[in-house]
Amino acid sequence: MFIRHPTTLMNPNLLQKIKSPSPAWLPGPRTLLRLSGADRLRFLNGQVTQDLKKLIPGSAIRSAIITSKGRLEADLHIAATPDSLLIETDFSLRESIRSRIEKFIVADDVTVEDISSSYTLAHFPTLTSPPSHAPADALHFLCPRFREPGIDLWIPSTSSWKPAASPLPDWEPLRIARGLPLWGVDVGPDTLPPEAGFESDAISSTKGCYIGQEVISRLRSVGHVNRHLCVLATANPPKLRPDARADGIRSEGGSIPPSTCPIFSLPAPGTSADGKAIGTLTSLTPVDDHAFALAMIKRDYAIIGNSVLAEGASWTILRHA
Repeated sequence: MFIRHPTTLMNPNLLQKIKSPSPAWLPGPRTLLRLSGADRLRFLNGQVTQDLKKLIPGSAIRSAIITSKGRLEADLHIAATPDSLLIETDFSLRESIRSRIEKFIVADDVTVEDISSSYTLAHFPTLTSPPSHAPADALHFLCPRFREPGIDLWIPSTSSWKPAASPLPDWEPLRIARGLPLWGVDVGPDTLPPEAGFESDAISSTKGCYIGQEVISRLRSVGHVNRHLCVLATANPPKLRPDARADGIRSEGGSIPPSTCPIFSLPAPGTSADGKAIGTLTSLTPVDDHAFALAMIKRDYAIIGNSVLAEGASWTILRHA
């Protein structure tokens, strides 16, 4: 049972006030694979959750690779050039995703090339064309990476040009407010994509067969999953060390791995019993005099407007990812 706390209940409109930092987002090393060959589109379309037939050269979309049981193998972006498809994902998945893709190439005219070391990613919010001083041989794609317009620029590693960039912690409020998970922090191999909001921008509901589609279709017909990645806010944020946003959740007593930060339902009125654990706080970032967080919460408790307890604070569920 939940108890409402009017003094700490947060307004969902707070999320609309979070704006993109300026200038660029430079995430550091990323996995980047290039697929070429006459069968690249047909082949990759059978491996990922998005409909790549709608992808035009010069643009990029979010997608996912999942197992036959519907579990995530990668949260990724796919970009198109006139003669290739580029797959970008977390750097920790560099070997596993290449192996996963190559495993299904049988008689297909498809070549997979790892070009992760050849380019550096920079994302520019609001832009629709590269910055004027960008290298002429940089690759650029329109990409709503933070669920708003922007451009991805892949800068050759041989280039001496480095764009001005905002520190990565400055992007955490935007990422969390938009409900975008980090691999290995908010989502991982045990995650079903609909649990983390992938259906809003990473899963096509109309395309043909792909690996794991039956599970996704079954979840859609059932109408729900058993938990949701939620965006939370509190007016009484836990005390965090200055490096908390870049290094996971951290309290004055030391580092707290996200997997050990449980969320509790509030105790019933008139009792002193602790509420029961209903989820896990995964990402947290301070914003002015309050804080935002992402948390995976059991479906029955993941109700927008409800309050939950985590890290000694009362949090309001503002939205699902």
